[in-house]
Amino acid sequence: MRKNVRNLLVQTLAAATVAAGAYSVVSVTGDTANAASPASYGVRGIDTSHHNAHPIRWSSVKASGESFVFHKATQGTGFRDPKFAGDLAGALGAGLMAAPYHFYDAGTGASQAAHFVRTVRAAGYDARRPGQLPPVLDLEKTRGRCPAGVNSSQVAAFLTQVKRAFGVAPIVYTSKDFTGSCLGGRTAALANSPLWIPRYKSGTTEPASIGGRSWSIWQYTAHGTVPGISGHVDRNVYKGTLTQLRDLAQLAPVTTRPVPRPGGGTPVIVKSWPVLRSGSRGTDVTTAQHLLNVSGRYIDADGAFGPATMDAVRAFQTRSGLEADGIISAGTWAKLIRTVRQGSSGEAVRAAQVQLGVKADGAFGPATANAVKSFQTRSRLTADGIVGPDTWNKLVNTAITPAPAPSANGRLTQRQALAQLAAAGIRPPVGRTSLNGVRARTIQGVIALKKASGGCTIVITGGTESGHSTRGNHSHANGYKLDLRTRDEGRCVTNWIKSTQRKGNPRGTHARWHGTLNGISAEYVYEIPRGGGIHWDITFK
Repeated sequence: MRKNVRNLLVQTLAAATVAAGAYSVVSVTGDTANAASPASYGVRGIDTSHHNAHPIRWSSVKASGESFVFHKATQGTGFRDPKFAGDLAGALGAGLMAAPYHFYDAGTGASQAAHFVRTVRAAGYDARRPGQLPPVLDLEKTRGRCPAGVNSSQVAAFLTQVKRAFGVAPIVYTSKDFTGSCLGGRTAALANSPLWIPRYKSGTTEPASIGGRSWSIWQYTAHGTVPGISGHVDRNVYKGTLTQLRDLAQLAPVTTRPVPRPGGGTPVIVKSWPVLRSGSRGTDVTTAQHLLNVSGRYIDADGAFGPATMDAVRAFQTRSGLEADGIISAGTWAKLIRTVRQGSSGEAVRAAQVQLGVKADGAFGPATANAVKSFQTRSRLTADGIVGPDTWNKLVNTAITPAPAPSANGRLTQRQALAQLAAAGIRPPVGRTSLNGVRARTIQGVIALKKASGGCTIVITGGTESGHSTRGNHSHANGYKLDLRTRDEGRCVTNWIKSTQRKGNPRGTHARWHGTLNGISAEYVYEIPRGGGIHWDITFK
């Protein structure tokens, strides 16, 4: 929220950003309802903008117990928050759930929506990557006045356009004062949006309901303090559970919960499974794609949950008597998995091999059996070498570091490098790119880049293969460098580097940036070869 209106917030009940998810709505009567104090809610979050002191130590924010953060991205039809891209990447990289918000100002709803969508997409936000919450519309007064030209139709136009762009209903930050005096009490446009409502007074009284609906997020102070941020910061609580919020952010729970049997008796343990949907990426998607292929409808197991995967999921659900919602959750996982053991072959074996980080050749031989037994031992399962329901559940809920270790000089074989990339949700390199002899530290660096950028798609186009310059110790041939694609899906990486890393002196005619990734020094050179093929040449030291 904007600092220049902070002192008016108590009077105007204005605020800034949002976060919410599979939200619960509590019916109330009158303007307020008794509630527990904000401190009693276990899911906490903050919202920030360029007005907050920077730099922000996002790892400290996460370690302090905050779960979500909302960043100001845009205002009106022209303003872009200069700290947005870096803050979004930093928060996601630290493990916080995050999303951008737009401060509604002068201009049509459609033009403001277009400005917002362009800006957040350029920063790598699409509302589908793991950790990304739905976008937020901030409706509040400025110095006690409604935004010029605002009405319920313009707000509806903004929400409709943003939902069309990202496939999810935006969260709306607003107050009863705003909707009453600026929208004339017309709140139908907000009916599908979780509500983020401010109330700063002391006591245990909820914010006033809006259109008969209660809050999903409560902003309870503009003068909070959080480790990692100097000065005051807005603080919020979420009414739902952490599991609900994680589900909305494409993050699956990894625990089990006891469910009482009807009539009493020993509780049944219900296993949690990753929730995969359109836009999801990574090893679990690759696994599900291989398992879908078992049913006879072949799709490319590329780790990207796109339209073809969606169609295959719906077809599988229909055949299996499930609701055809195109989302792979617990019920669909239970139907997809196949028990495999030594001697088995095919797509289900490949699915298990992808999770184990071994060669995915579809043949369950001694090497795969040994990998299964080793995993089962680490996971405190019966080490029988059979991938049944319990082992499947542990596999897809466990981030696995492949067993092969680097050689004495810190180098990896092609198989070792590919296994580590697959475990991190990074696709195999394109074309004839080789990773044989690449430094383990280089692979660790590119995995850290994916995490720090908030889950950008990484496309490796150059490794240790011949054809690169061999000058200097830190060359491609010596395993220090990787080339990454800049076009198409590589734009996310480009935007992250240029907006968050430290720009240095050019290398020849090529622009250059510097940074540190999980303790690994990185040099990013934007190479523009005369023959074409613009790419990032990144050195990890």
